Amino acid sequence: MRITGGHLRGRTLTGRVPAGVRPTSARVREALFSVIGQDLAGLTLLDAFGGSGLLSFEAHSRGATVTTAERNRGAAKLIRSNALHLRAKIDLRVGDVRGVLASGEWDVVLMDPPYGDDPADWVAEATPAVRECLVIEHRSGAHLPSEIGGLVLEREKRYGDSSLSVYRRRTRSGGDEVEVVP
Repeated sequence: MRITGGHLRGRTLTGRVPAGVRPTSARVREALFSVIGQDLAGLTLLDAFGGSGLLSFEAHSRGATVTTAERNRGAAKLIRSNALHLRAKIDLRVGDVRGVLASGEWDVVLMDPPYGDDPADWVAEATPAVRECLVIEHRSGAHLPSEIGGLVLEREKRYGDSSLSVYRRRTRSGGDEVEVVP
């Protein structure tokens, strides 16, 4: 697993990924960061299902202040080990993602929940924690709402068995006009 951008570009993560954890493919990561940006300096980001930690390290490498939630202790140990290996400052929270989502707000929330879960439920769960952008990776063919709690589905793109759905926070700009934040 190689980091594809930022100051850690080309560095690899070490260790064995626990069974059941599927790291996001390079193709999907490339698409994800082309949507949210290559320069994330000044942004706070939550990787709500840390897994291998790859998305967290990609975001950190691009300048984001990263919080990672992971309930699997083996995966959390791998993330912690790689943070030390890469000298990356990641706020790792071991436990249920719902508690982490309820604990604050982030500019960007990335979610890659288990494919057996309904991604629409996770969009609803994450909405209060999102200041600007929510990106959820899910199995292709899943139905997601076009708007929920002030988040508007901006785009959805399929990558084989996976899809990325990108939501943006709506803001009021005088009167009743509503615009999607870029």
